[in-house]
Amino acid sequence: MKKLVITIARSYGSGGKEIGKELAKALGINYYGREIFEISHGDDAAVYSVDDESIHNSSLEEMDAIFKRQAETIRDIAEKESCVIVGRCADYVLRDMDNLVRVYLYAPVRDCMRRVIRLYELNPEDAKSLVHSMNKTRGDYYEHNTGQSWSDPTHYDLCLNTSGLGVQECIDVIKNYIKTKIHE
Repeated sequence: MKKLVITIARSYGSGGKEIGKELAKALGINYYGREIFEISHGDDAAVYSVDDESIHNSSLEEMDAIFKRQAETIRDIAEKESCVIVGRCADYVLRDMDNLVRVYLYAPVRDCMRRVIRLYELNPEDAKSLVHSMNKTRGDYYEHNTGQSWSDPTHYDLCLNTSGLGVQECIDVIKNYIKTKIHE
């Protein structure tokens, strides 16, 4: 198989991280999410906020430096190996790369809330607030670092509503798309 990089942007509660991990496993390639942040910052990673995809917790200069380091790490990884990268504006960072598949996973708020309630045992009001807050944070982060709208479907090769689909069904859709796009 040719080297392949799949980037996954995802709305909060859509299952994007889980789908990304399972997709990487199914394809026999590495998964990177928060690991990008940890690789790019080494021992300094513990100094920064747990929510490194936020422009609200640091100065803009600091956030720009963090993004630049992560973008370099993303490019280095993508040059060396096939992988799945979740978040971190990877679709934008790698936009000129061959054999790149950019996926956006989303679900209606009510379904994202159900997932968040199940995973974190929150009440519906707190789950709704968290979904909206995290989506705003991700959107602001993406817009700040790319000058583009995070949820604009024109930035992605495949947009998939995960609602009503299991993890395996989502993986099958993505794998079929990859097979068609890359022409294995």
